[in-house]
Amino acid sequence: MSPSALIAVDVILLYTLLGPLVLFAVYVLFDRISKDDRLGPKAGPSKKDPALWSARDIDDFLDQA
Repeated sequence: MSPSALIAVDVILLYTLLGPLVLFAVYVLFDRISKDDRLGPKAGPSKKDPALWSARDIDDFLDQA
């Protein structure tokens, strides 16, 4: 194989192997930046999981808006 073909194959392998790792690192970086625990608890009607809200909790939340 010619040197240019070997270089092309090596570059493709590098991007294939290191690309997902770099994207994951960027994702983790943005995830860490977005966590701002210094401001205290988030504003909301309650600390309960919204998937577990009752009909009363939903009505209370909608009345706040």
